[in-house]
Amino acid sequence: MDKTVADIEPKQVKLISKKSPDYRLEFINGAMSNITPRGEIICDFHLEFKDMPNEQLATIGEGGKATLLNLQESNLFTRDVKFGVVMNAQFAKDLVILLNDRIKECEERVLAIDKKRHDVL
Repeated sequence: MDKTVADIEPKQVKLISKKSPDYRLEFINGAMSNITPRGEIICDFHLEFKDMPNEQLATIGEGGKATLLNLQESNLFTRDVKFGVVMNAQFAKDLVILLNDRIKECEERVLAIDKKRHDVL
């Protein structure tokens, strides 16, 4: 029978993190999720933004001076899906715990920075 990590003596292992050659850091501000037929969770992360107009008109005045006209407001939004992950339910639960811990750390850091700014003023 194969040994698991729990069977190894001593009860300590070294985990080395190594970034994959296709690793990339992306800014995201949204996510959508679904479940596969086998019960894994698929989560797609995207950057959502309001589209800018792709053209602008200008009037040409005396001496060839161009004056830009106001941009036409766009009601179009884009969700640029950056990447997706597939995970099982246990990993998703562990990820929630990890993220909640990081959220708490971020909030504490922001409070400390705000306090420091307030003390300086």
